[in-house]
Amino acid sequence: MSLWLCLRFDLLPLEALLQQHGHAGDAPTIVVAQRRVLVCDESASLAGVMPAHTLSTAQALLAHTEYRLLERAPETEHALLEQLTIWAYGLSPHLKRWRDNALTIEIGSCLRLHHGLGSLLERVDAEMSLRGLTVTVGVAETRDAAWLLSHAERDIARHPEQPLTERLAPLPLELIQADFPNIIKRLERSGIQRFGQLLDIPLPALGKRCGETFLNWLNQVKGHQQEPAVTYQPPKRFEDTLWFGFDIQNRQELHPAMQRLLAHFCQFLINTQLSTTAIEWRYLRPQHLIQTPAPSPQPQETRSATQRDSRPEATAFKVFSDVAQHNAKLWFELSCLQLDTWSLPEDIEGISLVVDQLQEASVAPQDLFHTGITAASRHELVDRLRSRLGLQAVGYLDCRYEHLPEHAVFETHTLSTQKNRDSDALGQRPFWLLPTPQPIHQDTEQLYWNGPLDVLHGPERIEDQWWNTPVSRDYYIAQTPQKQPIWIYQDRHNRRWYLHGLFA
Repeated sequence: MSLWLCLRFDLLPLEALLQQHGHAGDAPTIVVAQRRVLVCDESASLAGVMPAHTLSTAQALLAHTEYRLLERAPETEHALLEQLTIWAYGLSPHLKRWRDNALTIEIGSCLRLHHGLGSLLERVDAEMSLRGLTVTVGVAETRDAAWLLSHAERDIARHPEQPLTERLAPLPLELIQADFPNIIKRLERSGIQRFGQLLDIPLPALGKRCGETFLNWLNQVKGHQQEPAVTYQPPKRFEDTLWFGFDIQNRQELHPAMQRLLAHFCQFLINTQLSTTAIEWRYLRPQHLIQTPAPSPQPQETRSATQRDSRPEATAFKVFSDVAQHNAKLWFELSCLQLDTWSLPEDIEGISLVVDQLQEASVAPQDLFHTGITAASRHELVDRLRSRLGLQAVGYLDCRYEHLPEHAVFETHTLSTQKNRDSDALGQRPFWLLPTPQPIHQDTEQLYWNGPLDVLHGPERIEDQWWNTPVSRDYYIAQTPQKQPIWIYQDRHNRRWYLHGLFA
């Protein structure tokens, strides 16, 4: 069964600006556009200010009161509605913005996922309360009907089990005045002012009076005509913001909001089958959005005690992961480690999560036997160390194609190893090479290093640098009396033996 949910934000022009400029306590606040009141808060309404009043009328009503006047900012409303659309994508992929201040979401196909309509509406109410937004809800079998019912009483708007025509009956026709201005005027002159009266008129008579376009729209509202399918295409960028309404005094007060934003973000990644290796947190102050990223912190071991006490204030900081992922718990842990590196700026009232680098998610291969030793766990360890010590404090040992072993292993901060290497050849070599090969004592045919050595495998001949200083070696795998495998070679030029590496 098709079922639509409409979320309508009548105070969007006001609440979008209040999030950016901060609340002014009990001072009345009005938003104007073209010198007319567009929307106002409850304090201004109690003073008599109403939408569509001229600016001079509103100022006269508030003449003896301190008030705040804000100019409408459509780009701010658009940004907030975009954040809400991305959040709503976690409810259903079939959604669309509607009439500049609403979202319509097809929820009939995913009610089982959300454990029923009641549970879904509770989630919506809790989320909007957390964001400090005023929302009116309508639920109906069609998208237009859901929007219309968002203007009805709560008991009617949220109960689709009641007949649709009965729920629409008390609604005024002026709700669609902007869509059909001439038709609504003619109907009102005829004494037809509510949908109940309109729906009582036989369809042939209504078609003659109002025309085919209006009749088709009415049939679509009642579900007699199928509505076109709508599928939302999420952007390749994520940004979401939560405001607190009060000054943040310590880092712990940021944690619930960070967890909430990360939960939304990782659900977004799962829904879109994307992942990322970097996220950015931005501190928000009223009237000022700081977007300058902070420099990478110094490793802790290089800081003095004085430097720790006077850590710089970062208006934003980035968190990196060695591999692309969508693990909210790990991102939160890494963010907290990074957050502890910097002192908290003053007057912070919000936090924003911004992710510009999104990529297609790849499925990691599963190890059938060694499930406790995975590449992911090693990468998580690197991520934690880097978040605590700094990006340059942790690196890798990697391999490259070189004949001489001492040139084949190198230090790096990012793994760039080619996957299609000759694994058989590398499998006979240790990863731990000594900085300088150590001489091995030889007595007749026996080799000694921490005791007599037993040669297990070899030789493997390696020759290189014939154009400069020729190198020619025969490598063997030997074993000490303690059963430690080691890597040794004989220099074919001086016939001496050397220890070059240790196996794990």
